[in-house]
Amino acid sequence: MKANELIQKQHRLVEDLFDQFESARGAQKGRVFEQIAKNLVAHDAIEREIFYPACEQAIEDEDVLGESLVEHGVVEFCIFRADMNQGKEEFEQYVTVLKEIVMHHVKEEEKSLLPKAKRAMEREQLESLGEQMEERFEAAMEEDFRPALRDALDQVLAGKTKTQKRGARNSRSASSSRNSSSSRNSSGRKSSRQSARA
Repeated sequence: MKANELIQKQHRLVEDLFDQFESARGAQKGRVFEQIAKNLVAHDAIEREIFYPACEQAIEDEDVLGESLVEHGVVEFCIFRADMNQGKEEFEQYVTVLKEIVMHHVKEEEKSLLPKAKRAMEREQLESLGEQMEERFEAAMEEDFRPALRDALDQVLAGKTKTQKRGARNSRSASSSRNSSSSRNSSGRKSSRQSARA
C-alpha cells in the first residue's frame, strides 16, 4: 500500500473510533479512548519519523509541512490531557477537543500535503514508504502509547518540531557522555603528567 493511501486509511479508522467513543457508555468510553490514543500516537510516529522527512526532501512547500508538524504537537498535548482526565467529569470534553483538532489536521493534510506528496514522489517511493510505515505502525501499536507520547511532548516543549527516534537520541547521548568522559580523562592525564614534571 502506498504511503498516502495508508495515511488516509488510518484517518478513516480514527474517525470511526471517535464515533464509537461518542456512542459508548461508562467504562467502555475509556477502552475506546485507549484505542484512539494508541492509534494516534502510532500514526504520529510513522508520519514524523518516515513520511514527513521524505516529504521534506520531495516537496518545496515548507509551510504545508511545517503546519502539519505543529499540529502534531497540539494533538499530542490533547491526547495527554484527555488521558490525565480519564475517570473525571471533564474527560469527554477533552476527547471532544481532541477530535476537533484531529479532524482539522486530517482535513488539511488530505487537502494539501497528501496530494503534493503524491505528485512529487514516484509510485515506487510511495510504496516503499508505505511498507516501512506499516511495519513501524504495527510495532508502535504493540507498545504502551504513554512513554512514546511523553517522549514526543518533551521534544515539542523543548522547541523541536521534528521527532527523533528515542534510540537515535539515546545513542547520541551515550556518545556525548563517552566523549565528555574521554575529555575529562584526557585532561586528568595531562594534569598528572604536568604535576609529575613539576
